[in-house]
Amino acid sequence: MIQNSATYYYGEEQYTAFVELLKSKLSIQINSNGEKRTIIWVYDQITEDGLNAFTYLGVPKQSLRIHSSEIAQLLAQKAKKRSNPARAYKAATFIRVLLVMIALAVLFYIYGVPWLAGKMANRFPISYEKKLGGQMYNALKSSFIIDQERTKHVNAFFKQLNIPSNYDLQITVVKNDVANAFAIPGGHIVVYTGILKGMKSYEELAALLLHEFTHVENRHSLKSIFREASSSIFLSLLFGNMEAVSSVLITNADNLTNLSYGRDLETESDKNGAKLLAQRNIDCKGFVHLFQLLQREYGQEPPEYLSSHSNLDKRIKNIQNLDYCKGQTLRKDSTLHTYFLRLQTSY
Repeated sequence: MIQNSATYYYGEEQYTAFVELLKSKLSIQINSNGEKRTIIWVYDQITEDGLNAFTYLGVPKQSLRIHSSEIAQLLAQKAKKRSNPARAYKAATFIRVLLVMIALAVLFYIYGVPWLAGKMANRFPISYEKKLGGQMYNALKSSFIIDQERTKHVNAFFKQLNIPSNYDLQITVVKNDVANAFAIPGGHIVVYTGILKGMKSYEELAALLLHEFTHVENRHSLKSIFREASSSIFLSLLFGNMEAVSSVLITNADNLTNLSYGRDLETESDKNGAKLLAQRNIDCKGFVHLFQLLQREYGQEPPEYLSSHSNLDKRIKNIQNLDYCKGQTLRKDSTLHTYFLRLQTSY
């Protein structure tokens, strides 16, 4: 144990003191108003503050001036030896905590915000969705070359399917050689002539329209668009700014032509579309033939509108394994067949 005299400062107060350099701490003994007091400084909280002078972290300020240079050097060595590892540990801990916070923020941005945006899409009023869908359709319409005759036939075809819906479905046939179709929130479906030309039966057309219908009816389009623009939409919805949501979506209306739904929503649309076919005694092979058409056009990976992480062979097998598609009672619908022939013979 080493002992020596010093001057101790506590704020504006000054005391004559004796210091003891113990193993892990510094003991400072002072006489305050006739009473002896012992103050403990932990070495890793002590810093040098000039010649033989030291300060202690905390408020109010505490400082110490040691009268012996030899004792001051010993204290400086102990403080440095103890404080450097401690500070390095604290710095490393701070960096680790910061990195964890950044990682959590990134994960929330990637997964949390899209998930919340999807949940909010479920609460989005249908009346506003219809209005929004009309605005998005109008934003795209100027780039369309609409086939009026086929549009009339396809809408009559869909009406014949007699599908109950929360939306007033409107189908538009657009002159475009790409084998594509897509759904717009609120009730619009756009079908390119490129995919109609490759069809050989009305079952294929029914499968396509019921697939896209499910995207509309189950709000897949709205959910997917919300997720695509989740950051802007989430903040707008959080503050109840519906007009800002409209602005974001309409500005990005062109993305609808290549909208990606993801495996779960595509599978849901396949299954629900096939179920609607089966309920109307229409052959579920319409989906099989539709996917085979896409294979002929694109190979295993179709464009985004019907794509998922599963390849087309797997989607064909999924349809074939559905219970309600096995052993179907089939009925030839002459009206659907007639509308389909009118579509095909008008090329």
